[in-house]
Amino acid sequence: MASGNPTKTTNPIHFEDLDPKRFEDLVRELIYDFRDWQTIEATGKGGDDDGFDIRAFERTTTTVTDDDGEEVVRPMDGNLWMIQCKREKTIPPSKIAKILKDIDPGNPPYGYILAAATNFSKKSYDTFRDELTKLGVLEFYLWGNATLETELHQPKNDRILFTFFGISNVRRKRSRATEIRSEVTNKNRIMRILGENPSRSWILARDSKDRHYPYESKYADFEERPRWKDYEVVELHPRGVIVSVKQCYAWFDEEKRTFDLAEPPIFFSNPYDRTHDPKKDRANRETIDFIRDFWERLPKKNQAMFHLNGIIRYEDMLVIDDKGDSWKEVPHIFVDFVDGQPVSGTLEFLMKGERQILLDDFSLESVFPASFPKPQFGKIHDEEGLALPDSISEQIANFRGNFDTLYDVDSRFAHLKPGDVAVVRFGQKDDRFIQITQRYKLSGSDMLRDDPHLAWKIKQQIEREPRADDVIDVLEFRSCYEHQWKQ
Repeated sequence: MASGNPTKTTNPIHFEDLDPKRFEDLVRELIYDFRDWQTIEATGKGGDDDGFDIRAFERTTTTVTDDDGEEVVRPMDGNLWMIQCKREKTIPPSKIAKILKDIDPGNPPYGYILAAATNFSKKSYDTFRDELTKLGVLEFYLWGNATLETELHQPKNDRILFTFFGISNVRRKRSRATEIRSEVTNKNRIMRILGENPSRSWILARDSKDRHYPYESKYADFEERPRWKDYEVVELHPRGVIVSVKQCYAWFDEEKRTFDLAEPPIFFSNPYDRTHDPKKDRANRETIDFIRDFWERLPKKNQAMFHLNGIIRYEDMLVIDDKGDSWKEVPHIFVDFVDGQPVSGTLEFLMKGERQILLDDFSLESVFPASFPKPQFGKIHDEEGLALPDSISEQIANFRGNFDTLYDVDSRFAHLKPGDVAVVRFGQKDDRFIQITQRYKLSGSDMLRDDPHLAWKIKQQIEREPRADDVIDVLEFRSCYEHQWKQ
């Protein structure tokens, strides 16, 4: 589910879509807050670009004495500003110099603004500054696309942005606030329904566009593109609900960075679903039993479980029905399905015991067959129990200690071959049957060098310290039951 986050940007404002007169109106609106004006006059000549488009006077006051000798504060026209508007795609330095020739050198304004729907070069800025300084203009500003956009995106100018371009940042923020509130509401509701640790809970994801639930037969392609689907919940993520999309028995070689999956995936049944087809469920379980039998015969170092998890984001949840219905008594979450899936992101990995192994740099290698054979059993050695120390027999008989490997240095297990079944007996406990799945030899020197903990495990079975010159027979096994070979 790890993924790059795209940077959100705002599209450029198309000033070129305004006619020259409308562009002049836009600039006039923008300068209202630029100074405290006494007057702002639109002086453009019939829409053409000759002369000045806008003339403005800053507000100033002066104190005079009236006929009664009282001091009176009177407003008066202050500093003169001239504003020129050019809705042109390019204005080179030579054009700027030409525009500025409209200024009377004998009576220059106090301030000058040239606003244009273009981007200015450094040379243009230099020409603008040099020419106005020579003319004696005290304040001057060159407004290009970037400056105009910055002004328009200020909250105080949102009304202008909407009036001229139909865009509202304030409305967009209000809309985003609504989205956030909806996301938080969904998160809190899901937490109340599923609890803070919802592992093993179930949900039903439903396509908001569907109108035929719960009748699958209404869709000829329901198997390929389901409109509703049960999911087991893995955990709650800050962004949404993590669900198990797929689990498979897997093989992997960590050194070669290769793996393979056994298809079909493991079938997990929603215990709250009353629409199960018992015949179909039984067939699925039988297929998975054949796959598991094949997988359990692989070397234990190569055994793993494949997981594909997906996230149903809180922001995508349109409606949450926490009660469900009599057919599927789990929470129903309505989202927009895309290609038959409600999840918006996935993560695939292998689990080896408690280890999680990401598959970013792994490649597929074909190991599993297209179809899996029925379980096969070799010779059944059930006359005598295996010659094991009592402490080991007790743990195996009681399913304690996670024992899955036998070690032999004196040929006591030489009669056992892969596929054979042996029995472990202890006291009055029921017989415990095990089937040998792999048999190979291990050098004592290699074991002592590479895995000191393994040396301790071997010691428990052979009842002495393993030595470097030992050749250790390793027999991996799995549990089995009489009915499996008798049937």
